[in-house]
This record gives sequence, C-alpha cells and structure tokens, in this order.
Amino acid sequence: MEALVRDSLFGFLQESGLAGSGGEAAALLMEGLVRVNHRQVRSPRTPLRAGDVVSIAGTRSMAVFGVSPGGVRPVL
Repeated sequence: MEALVRDSLFGFLQESGLAGSGGEAAALLMEGLVRVNHRQVRSPRTPLRAGDVVSIAGTRSMAVFGVSPGGVRPVL
C-alpha cells in the first residue's frame, strides 16, 4: 500500500516509517544518519523527487515513487 506523504524529507521520514516519530526523524537528521541518493543530508526541508532513494545509516532505505502537489509517494 502506498501512503501519500509531504514533499519534504522530514515528512517522508515520518510517514514512510523510516522514522517512528517526528522526534526520531529530527534525531536521525541531526546525527547525520540520513542520506538522499548516497549524500548525507541534515536539513529537514530537503526536497524529494521521484526516483530519489532515502536511507538511514546504510541499514534501511526507501525509494520515492512519485511526487504530486500534495506530497510524495514512497515505494513500500
């Protein structure tokens, strides 16, 4: 099942399940454990595009399936 999520990295982390909560998403970003397309990112406002791959410390990853005006869809 695909879930519609916001178009920012912070929202994607929470709503895709890569982070269990907003607090966990913030901590992962602050600790430098989040990568988008193999590049470390710390900004919660990092925009996402279809085809981007978001990973957490090389252990969990999820591809962005599509982007719409209301948000992005993760590949689950």
